[in-house]
Amino acid sequence: MRIILTTFWAFVLFVFTCSVNFHMLIRYHIVDFQFNPIPDWSELLRLDFQWRTNDWIHRKIGHFLGFFILALLASNFGKYKSAFFFSILYAALTEILQLFFSRGGRIYDIANDSAGILFAYLLCLILFRKRSKRTRNVMLDSKK
Repeated sequence: MRIILTTFWAFVLFVFTCSVNFHMLIRYHIVDFQFNPIPDWSELLRLDFQWRTNDWIHRKIGHFLGFFILALLASNFGKYKSAFFFSILYAALTEILQLFFSRGGRIYDIANDSAGILFAYLLCLILFRKRSKRTRNVMLDSKK
């Protein structure tokens, strides 16, 4: 079930990141892909921060949360640590693929996606540590 959910969520992220018009996708549920065989690779290095626009901020929050969820699903909530690494690779892949779908992939989006993945990793680390301490204490108490 985890693999199905992870694959579904990765597909959702792909659609969100590669659909040409994000607003048409959100408002009217229109998915539109326009393949560009000759992408502009300089788009990756473009620093077009728009801190004052709510739309830009919401998209960055969406990046963070989308890849946070992907990391949780892929790792089965921390059981498979390599899934965090693969989630970061997928984040980089989606940004590069955007260039081929007439979208602007950005390195800072990879960093933002990776921050969501790192947060998921740290959250799993903290929760797993608490669970393992509790389990260890129960086992020690039962031996007494």
